[in-house]
Amino acid sequence: MNYDCINLHFIDACNYSCKHCFVNKENRELSLDKIKNIIDKVSDYFASRGIQGRINLAGGEPLLSKNIDQIIDYIYSKSIRVSIITNGSLLTEDFIKNNCSKIESIGISVDSLIDSTNMAIGRNFRGKTLSKDELINKCKWIKENGIKLKINTCVSGLNVNEDFNGFLDLVKPDRYKILQMLIYDDNLMVNKAKREELKEFVKKHKRENTVFESADELN
Repeated sequence: MNYDCINLHFIDACNYSCKHCFVNKENRELSLDKIKNIIDKVSDYFASRGIQGRINLAGGEPLLSKNIDQIIDYIYSKSIRVSIITNGSLLTEDFIKNNCSKIESIGISVDSLIDSTNMAIGRNFRGKTLSKDELINKCKWIKENGIKLKINTCVSGLNVNEDFNGFLDLVKPDRYKILQMLIYDDNLMVNKAKREELKEFVKKHKRENTVFESADELN
């Protein structure tokens, strides 16, 4: 099997503390030289198979990296498509405008539009969460600059009854991915008792561009 997209998890650090996240939140980041070496190997892999590939920058939170612009430039210089997955908190209009010719898509993790739920999930930095209006603005910047928008929602016991349809209608993502939470604990458990709720969530948010990944698929 040939792969046309490689996820590059080059940084563990994150300014959020989401309870369902599997990343070890240490302040670790690959050196720029190491990252370039990996990109070179990925470039060779794509070239040897005649693939117009893509590298998806992930973390942690990629926008915490002081090298993020250099990393994007280096990937782009290899004629490899670039995408980023981010929690959105550090995403600025200037960053989007400066990189819009090089970035194909930006994915934003949106697990709730309710401040108290984001606080409970851990989607906050020093008590500050992204409001719905802030998220809408960031999505607008992405679309206005010709970048594809992807929204990811990780479903847990805390947000399974939330309705994102109004938000999705406003921001019009090119792709909406629903993920079942992989890690279980007493507060966030999506167990057999909640399987029907999960199915209802997926059914309620089913769109032409909706993708669902179950915990079994992620294992």
